Amino acid sequence: MIIAIDGLAGSGKTTAGKGLAKAIGFRFISSGQLYRFKALEPDVDLLEAVKEHKLKIEWDIEWEGKDISAELQREEIGSRASEIALLRDVRDEVNNVLRFVAEGGNYVIEGRDIGTVVFPEAGVKFFLTAEEGVRARRRAEQVGEEVNIAERDERDKKREIAPAKAAEDAIIIDNSYQSVEETIKEMEGRLPKDEFDFQRFLQYVLGPPVRGLFRIEVVKSHPLKHGRWILTPNHTSAWDGVCLAAVLQRSAYYVAKVELRRILGPLLSILNAVTIVRDTPDLKAIKAIRALLTKEKIVVIYPESKIFTDGIMGPFKEGAFYFLRKRMAPVVPVVIKGLERITVNTFFTRHVRIAFLDPIYPIDVFGLRENDISDKVKRLMVNAYESM
Repeated sequence: MIIAIDGLAGSGKTTAGKGLAKAIGFRFISSGQLYRFKALEPDVDLLEAVKEHKLKIEWDIEWEGKDISAELQREEIGSRASEIALLRDVRDEVNNVLRFVAEGGNYVIEGRDIGTVVFPEAGVKFFLTAEEGVRARRRAEQVGEEVNIAERDERDKKREIAPAKAAEDAIIIDNSYQSVEETIKEMEGRLPKDEFDFQRFLQYVLGPPVRGLFRIEVVKSHPLKHGRWILTPNHTSAWDGVCLAAVLQRSAYYVAKVELRRILGPLLSILNAVTIVRDTPDLKAIKAIRALLTKEKIVVIYPESKIFTDGIMGPFKEGAFYFLRKRMAPVVPVVIKGLERITVNTFFTRHVRIAFLDPIYPIDVFGLRENDISDKVKRLMVNAYESM
């Protein structure tokens, strides 16, 4: 999901955007920082630098492994950035990089024309505004000197290339008399929510007793209430899917082997399962998963594809990371510990721990093959399992 935030100078879009991204577990990009980087390094091909992992633009700007965000805030860099931002070639270059980095990810992106030009198809578009005097004061506090905000507004609104204006379907928020926290809360409240289906009902009713029965402890969490995600848990028991569902705050679509349909029948459909034929390119299943991700859903794929009860993770199937490599969604590795070798005698003495590891975005693994990605994720999960 892309959440676009536009607004005039001093509207607080950067601060609110960062706060919203943190609250919902998305990554954040400020398009203005890219223009500043281009002003600092005019000869750098931005897209090639990103593809080669020399330039990282999420949250802060890193160039060749060094955080240069503070350097980009120099006044002379800002002035130069304002000039080159009016050049069509530069805007096209920056916009192409934004689209490339954000493809298949969950991002909050702020700027002047994010919802109108760069991502007109964004899932949610905000336009922040405030009274002129309020914005002038904020801007002065930010740069440390008086700013002619009216003149800046006139220039931003009337410039020929990418004028600053609200998209027709944007949610307009006037935060003249709101705190940053209130603005973030309002924005989060305006985000779309999943419909309340049968699985969500079961989570609501059975979640608390399941969490109590297995003494479930989430040792590392990640907000998953919005956007598209692929979860890749280890598979030690038939109960790990139940425990995972008990701690999620949204419905999830589990990918299950087609043989289970003969055992569970219609129950699989009720529980939002996608059946797949193992060890073969199942185009029907791929199409179904792609459709779910396009609708901003959570899909659960077990990379081991079968249960390994001893806690030692089995070989990871490369297909679990097909959708990550194809730039369709980020992967959140999930490690579950405490369900190994479960028996009737040990069923009621379990202490299950669940860790949602840091998301891996398509841009993070650009250029890697699926087996390299699966090896990378397995190492992360094994290390986390051993430390839990």
